[in-house]
Amino acid sequence: PILTRGLLLTAGRVQLGLLKGWSQVGPASGGVYLSLLLFAAVFLLGLFGQRFWCRYVCPSGAVFSALSFLRIGERKVEATCIHCHKCIESCPFDAIHQDYTTRTADCTFCQTCGGACPAHAIKFVTRWNRDKLKEPNEPPMVPRSLSRRGFIASSVAGMGAALSLRTGPVAPRPLRPPGSVSEPEFLDLCVRCGECFKVCPGPVLHPAGLEFGWEALWTPVVVPSHAGCHQDCNFCTQVCPTHAIRPLSLQEKRRTPMGWAVINPKICLPHAGQRDCRLCFEECEAAGYHAIQMRQIKLALGDIPPGVFSEAQLEAMGSIEAPVVDADACTGCGLCEYRCHTTYTKQTHVLSESAIRVVPGERDCASYSVRRGRRNST
Repeated sequence: PILTRGLLLTAGRVQLGLLKGWSQVGPASGGVYLSLLLFAAVFLLGLFGQRFWCRYVCPSGAVFSALSFLRIGERKVEATCIHCHKCIESCPFDAIHQDYTTRTADCTFCQTCGGACPAHAIKFVTRWNRDKLKEPNEPPMVPRSLSRRGFIASSVAGMGAALSLRTGPVAPRPLRPPGSVSEPEFLDLCVRCGECFKVCPGPVLHPAGLEFGWEALWTPVVVPSHAGCHQDCNFCTQVCPTHAIRPLSLQEKRRTPMGWAVINPKICLPHAGQRDCRLCFEECEAAGYHAIQMRQIKLALGDIPPGVFSEAQLEAMGSIEAPVVDADACTGCGLCEYRCHTTYTKQTHVLSESAIRVVPGERDCASYSVRRGRRNST
C-alpha cells in the first residue's frame, strides 16, 4: 500500500497533468507530503538491511507471522548439513537460527536457502516429518535477548497511539463520495486502496490530508472547488472493494446526497447587489437536479432624490434575481461550487472564495435516496 500510494501521488499526478492539463492537478496537501515521505522512507530503510520493511515494519507480515503456527508445511534441515552458513547468508527474511533450524514465524517458504545449500540438506516438508533431521542447538545458539521492559513499553506505546486516533480532538467532517456509509463505519471499512481515485474522471476525489485528523488520512474526500461530481458518473461506487462506498446505479446515484449547497449572501454577486449572475443555477439545471431557483429579492437603494428616477426605474433598480438552494432537491454534487470557483476565483479573481459551497450532510443516504425516489415517482 505504501508503494501504491506513493506512485499514485507522484507518477499519478504527473500522468494527470500530462494527459488532462496541469490545472486538473490539485494542490499538494499535508497528506501528499506525508505519503511521499513514507514512500521514500521505505526505500531508505533498505539501507539498514535486506527487506527491512517486510521483516520489521509491515503490519501484514506481523499478522501472517502470528498465524504461522497453523502452517502445515515447514522448512527442515537434515543431518547432512555441513554448517557452511550459506543458508543464513541467503535468507532474505533472517528466518534461520544460528544452528540452521528455522524461525517459523519469520519463514515465508520462499525456498531461497534450499537453492543455496551445497549439501542439499534443506527440505520443505510437512511439520510432522522427522526423518534424518540434524540435532538442534548444533552449533550452540546464542538466544536473542528480549527486554521485558522494552516489550511492555512498546506495547503501551502502540496501544496509546491507536487510542489517540479515536480520542483526539474532533476533526471537521469531510465530504464523502456518493453512497458512502456513515463516517465511523467508513473509517473502519476504507483500506485506502486508491481505487476510487483511479477511476474518478474529474478528479473530484482527493486523498484526505491531516485537516480531517489522523484517522481519516488518505481516505477519499470530495473537493468541489476542483471539480464537480458529474451526474452521469458512478465509477467510484462500482470499484470500492469493502463497500465503504456502496454500489449505486446511475439513477440511485443521482438521488443520493453527499451534502448540500449553501450560498454566502455576503459575497454572492446577486445577493450583494453587485451584478446579475446565474452560473450556479444554469449548472444545476444542465445537470438535471433543479435544486437552485432564481428568485426576486429586494435591494437597499439608499437615499435617492425625488424625481431622479421613475417608479418603474426604481422598481427595477430595487430588485434582482438571486439564486436560492432547495435543500430537499440538492445532492451536494458540487457542480455549482466548481463553476463559481472557476469563474470568479481562478479566472477573473472577482471573489476570494466561492460564493456557494457544498457542506457535508447529516442525512442518512440510503433512506434519503429511497424517499426521494418515491417522491420523484409520484
